[in-house]
Amino acid sequence: MKNIIIYDFDGTLTPYPMPKLEILEKNGMKDGSYNPLFLELSRKKARDKNMNLYQAMFETYCEIILSNGDKLIDENFSLGHDKVEYNNGVLEFFEMLNKNNIKNYLVSSGIKVFLQKTSIASYFEEIYATTFKYNKMHEAIGIDFLMSDENKVYAIKQILQKNNIFTEDCSKVIYIGDGLSDYYAMKYVKEHGGICILVFLSSNAKEIASMKEKNIVSLFTKADFSIDSELTQYVNKLCRIK
Repeated sequence: MKNIIIYDFDGTLTPYPMPKLEILEKNGMKDGSYNPLFLELSRKKARDKNMNLYQAMFETYCEIILSNGDKLIDENFSLGHDKVEYNNGVLEFFEMLNKNNIKNYLVSSGIKVFLQKTSIASYFEEIYATTFKYNKMHEAIGIDFLMSDENKVYAIKQILQKNNIFTEDCSKVIYIGDGLSDYYAMKYVKEHGGICILVFLSSNAKEIASMKEKNIVSLFTKADFSIDSELTQYVNKLCRIK
């Protein structure tokens, strides 16, 4: 029986693959994190400094905010939290799981203070995501913890320990993600006895084929969390929910 479910956020619970980072729009970057210039600057920084792309994106994000005279504070980081759209049935799905004592955890490369203010934050036992270091004025002065693809495994190990599992036994775990960014997490869960589910809105044949080759996903299905969906029925079976 599975009673621990770990989720990616963007692209899994939401219909868009990356956080929108609304503060960027406020600072002149139309479409936020999807702005071509923002993506170009982030990739260039990653290449030039030989750093992780996630780190480069957050450093670029902070530079843009500061260059426009704004502050690196939680209020700005969490802009747009009340505008997040969710995939079909997400809220009802969590209500059902909570009534059946299933523990939900969020593991995301997004910003923790943003995720903590979303309307579904209360459904999670804990949220693991990117955090910042702050000065005495509560202004961010750098990244404290970067939730990279690889660091999702670290978060999963923390979740196991919180559930008094001090081995690498994932036999009670379901991991739900949306693509290659979840590879390391899914590989870890699968190799240690858990179940991995990959969800999608529009079928990305190339990415799905790549994940199928890795043989770590038990179910490929639409990101539909409604009561009668293939995803929900599969989860109910694994968690023995009638």
